[in-house]
Amino acid sequence: MIALFVLRTKGDVKYFTIHSFDKSNLVKHCFTTRCGGVSQGEWESMNLRINCGDKRENILKNYEIISETIGVNVKSLVLSKQIHKTDIVDVDKNDCGNGLFYDNKFDSADALVTNQKGVTLVTFYADCVPVFLLDTKREVLALIHSGWRGTYDEITPKTIKHMIDKYNSNPNDIIAAIGPCIRQCHFQVGEDIAKLFAQKYTKKIVIQSSGKFYIDLPGCINMQLTSMGVVPDNITDAMLCTYCNPELFYSHRRDSDKRGTMAAIAALV
Repeated sequence: MIALFVLRTKGDVKYFTIHSFDKSNLVKHCFTTRCGGVSQGEWESMNLRINCGDKRENILKNYEIISETIGVNVKSLVLSKQIHKTDIVDVDKNDCGNGLFYDNKFDSADALVTNQKGVTLVTFYADCVPVFLLDTKREVLALIHSGWRGTYDEITPKTIKHMIDKYNSNPNDIIAAIGPCIRQCHFQVGEDIAKLFAQKYTKKIVIQSSGKFYIDLPGCINMQLTSMGVVPDNITDAMLCTYCNPELFYSHRRDSDKRGTMAAIAALV
């Protein structure tokens, strides 16, 4: 597994791209930071969180800024509807603008998949794990929001299976990336949740310190990826903790609800 997310800067905007995805020449993509937007106060500054109290005009401007920065049409964005389930939604050009320019029509969508060019997938994060998947042969793209429930319920393996069943993807052709998220150093859970993960995965996924339990969600997802046949050398892990880097990332665990939201954004080209 390689650790190669690249921090890029354009004006005041700071964002990450994935080296293996850049090399594919098949996608425009990024994982945003909190830097380079126009939001103020607790949402400062690149807040992409809808319906949070931030001014709508600021949120729209932030979307315009990041879209222009990575070279996608803001009107092509398709926003997810994340409720910590494992529902996977296939999207196409008819969905462009969903959740941004008209009301979100998805009841539940923690994973978005497309094989159409000009459709830009958007999923949201403030500690949960972003997972990027790209079938480089069939040209199928997926973004996954994987919190602890989604991780335990295997949303990533289910998305890969969906890509296999619907798009005839071969896991050997899939490159994957695990984005910035809360890491084991700060992801404290109750003993009951810790036991569930230790039983389902391995004991090293859970560490105990001073009577507290901490889970390695990216470690779980890496195991899930390889168990589905994704080649280890095709997996990139950002190795960045949202909690530990307040200058770059919003974090729900660190800041509670007084914060904005980052996004994973990707489109086939």
